[in-house]
Amino acid sequence: MVLRTASWRLTTRSRLIRSFTSSRISHDLSPFARHLLNIPKAPPAPSQNHHDLPSFFAYAKQTALPESTTTYVGTKYEYTVQSTLRRFAFDLERIGGRDDAGIDLVGTWHVPGRELAPFRVIVQCKALKTKLGPNLVRELEGAFRHSPVGWRTSDKVAILVSPREATKGVRDTLTRSSYPLFWMMMEGDGALKQVLWNSKVEELGLAPLGVETRYTRVVDTDDRPRPDVVLTWDGNDIPDMDCVENRISQKEADWLSAWECQDLPEAQKYELLSILENSYPEMAREILHGGVVEDFDAKKAQILLHLKDKFKS
Repeated sequence: MVLRTASWRLTTRSRLIRSFTSSRISHDLSPFARHLLNIPKAPPAPSQNHHDLPSFFAYAKQTALPESTTTYVGTKYEYTVQSTLRRFAFDLERIGGRDDAGIDLVGTWHVPGRELAPFRVIVQCKALKTKLGPNLVRELEGAFRHSPVGWRTSDKVAILVSPREATKGVRDTLTRSSYPLFWMMMEGDGALKQVLWNSKVEELGLAPLGVETRYTRVVDTDDRPRPDVVLTWDGNDIPDMDCVENRISQKEADWLSAWECQDLPEAQKYELLSILENSYPEMAREILHGGVVEDFDAKKAQILLHLKDKFKS
């Protein structure tokens, strides 16, 4: 496989931006919206005591977890990666367990044009200060092959994130891989410093993806602006996950409005979708994407009557 130059470019164009606190992790997508968009539910989290950086810090303080422990360092780094990538439309959940195949985060990537049909993503985080070798890329390939249920699809990328820059051996192994893989260098505070990917990523339809170096001024410090890397799409900023969630929530509301079912109980919403998918499989997606449905009023009346009969008291 020949390495595509465009896949590894770092532009020299820079911009001065201000860096605020890490993006909040809000899970605003309703279960019904996830079902409507066929977005899988992540496997159980390894802890019920925390789910993002703020809750982990609170838990660590409450339990007096030493900051020097590998548990503290590794968990903090995973949540930092989760928070930082949210800025680029990644919706990630921390997972873990005996059969996790070394995967730390799973989720979806809602790039422009794919907000409603996102790519699946698996992430490995390596909060190591030592030099990282090509064996980690091979480990990432193994995680790609053994992804959780819901992530076993061809529209999927795997990402390895570490505080270290990719060595030549890592870059060569990444290039030769037959899987769509990323390498990201991210510091412990979430500053993104390097993003690399192979040609298999572009073959998925991610060719408009780019990187840009910008100078970040950290609030409440006197330090000089630092260079950070951001992901772009066709040269423009990628809307963050907050924007994507708002758009999906509006799409969900519009979809329910088309059926005049905004106030239905959750069970009836799911049943409506089930009836629709069994009777007219393509109709649910057509409405979601704003398509024109032939004989919509007649089909609508039929389906709502079926729903009413189903839930007669």
